[in-house]
Amino acid sequence: MNESEGAAAAAVGGSAPAPGGADPEQDSRRMRRLRPSVPLQPSGPPQLDFPPVKNGLDYLASVVKHLDETESEVTPSDVKYAVLHLQAAVEVLFKTRLLAEHWTLVFTHPGDATRKALDEATLKSVTPEQAITRLQNIAGVEISDKEAKALTRLTTDRNKLQHFGFTDNARAVEARAGEVLDFLIRFIDTELQPYLEPADRLETEIGLRDLREGLGNINSYVRKRMNRIAGELRKEGVESTTIECPACENVTLVLDEDPPVPPAGDGAFATCRFCSSFFEFGDLARRWLPLHWDDRGGLVPADTCPSCDQEALGTDVRVRSEPEPVYFCFACSYITKEIAPCDSCGKQIDPSLEPSAPLCRPCDEAREPDPESEYELPYEEPADYGFDENAEPPAYENSWFPVVLTKEEA
Repeated sequence: MNESEGAAAAAVGGSAPAPGGADPEQDSRRMRRLRPSVPLQPSGPPQLDFPPVKNGLDYLASVVKHLDETESEVTPSDVKYAVLHLQAAVEVLFKTRLLAEHWTLVFTHPGDATRKALDEATLKSVTPEQAITRLQNIAGVEISDKEAKALTRLTTDRNKLQHFGFTDNARAVEARAGEVLDFLIRFIDTELQPYLEPADRLETEIGLRDLREGLGNINSYVRKRMNRIAGELRKEGVESTTIECPACENVTLVLDEDPPVPPAGDGAFATCRFCSSFFEFGDLARRWLPLHWDDRGGLVPADTCPSCDQEALGTDVRVRSEPEPVYFCFACSYITKEIAPCDSCGKQIDPSLEPSAPLCRPCDEAREPDPESEYELPYEEPADYGFDENAEPPAYENSWFPVVLTKEEA
């Protein structure tokens, strides 16, 4: 191949031999490139041209457009399409990374993979859950438990919207979508960019620049709202009764606060200041109450509150006033970092507040003191020192015993 032929091959996505006759494809350590060779398109109507990474970026651009508050008010319809397009981006980009690792990994069953099915796009591809597992275990991609949870929940939201209809708080869904969007942009940076050809990498970086600006607008809006809410909660003095919201996962759920339009019923409610979700107090508490099997084979709460003795002590609850998850009582709002059972009665106690730990105060006060025994001086026998009590004392000059002489003897 001469120089002009090499340039032509590069223009259609091929690669010319490297200088010296070396073939880059034979270097096993060379990264696999994601953009396949694309034949020249005939002149005529516009052609669809969305190779994997470009396709994923296009979906993400749509997500940002729908969620960017600086462009226009985000409506429930915007959130719906943001979720649908965000999930599409997840699937495209995850499969693209799996392709870079090995082309069989995008099949549901890699052992049944064929190049024909891949080339014709007739394969049954991996589910989002399978893709996450393979990325972690095979490709070595770092996906935290929190990120995996957000990705799985996005899949659930998308399936409901796509197939069954969906009723949920739009703000909560928006917050979850924003978290996944942030993850995906970092995923493109660290996991896909290194596998691209220089020209594709430049095109991707330009696209990411616009996405980062849009994501910055979304995050800026979220931060602004969170700062406002934080000031309100601090001013109202309710930080110690504000916990994590199960819907949006922000620590903005204020306990014992009725929603703006409370539903029928006399139960107490908790309302999220960020996404406006509300929960009946009893149902909310059961989300954090640890359960165990009782003697009758039923599930009952395991922990009672050291303060009010109610079976309402939640475990690993994120409370706004505390830097780390704590034990939190949903009956009296008692907070403690540690609990332990009393050694005598088994009641839960807070060791930091019980001077008699590991006993609770009632058990400590009811405990009978140990009987005091009379102290007796130990009796010492002369034999203890090697002496015979009945023996005649030795002569004075040969003894160290002091001998008292009478007047006559003297």
